[in-house]
Amino acid sequence: MKKFSNLVSAISLTLFILVNSANSVAAKPIGNGLKFDTNTQTIQGQSGGSIDSKGCGFIASSPNYVIDLPQRLDYMRLSVQATGGQPTLLVVGPQSGDTLCALGDEVSGFKPEISGVWEPGQYQIFIGDRTGANYQFTLNISTK
Repeated sequence: MKKFSNLVSAISLTLFILVNSANSVAAKPIGNGLKFDTNTQTIQGQSGGSIDSKGCGFIASSPNYVIDLPQRLDYMRLSVQATGGQPTLLVVGPQSGDTLCALGDEVSGFKPEISGVWEPGQYQIFIGDRTGANYQFTLNISTK
């Protein structure tokens, strides 16, 4: 674990958020040189959208967030908690056609989560809702 912590401390990760609003989509950096060897990174936003993802709820037409990983991470966890509804977590990337979906349901406590090894590349993160409604959510990103 110390070896992983040292590796993460040594690399700089740039995490960009695409803030999806009704009027515009703007890239907003939340951390330049962000290191995930400390506490969980927490981000808030609004779930849902009008696009049926065909299996992972209704999502916005563009991702809520984009994460660029310059190097492989042996472990990263994304988890979502919404103020209502049935939230979903859809991750697209890093390769064309790669998708992961987690559904918030009674079994998960309506807290979808995806964790594991993350290869270098760009990941599009969509926070959707199975009911098609919009709710405030918190996305937690952790490497511990």
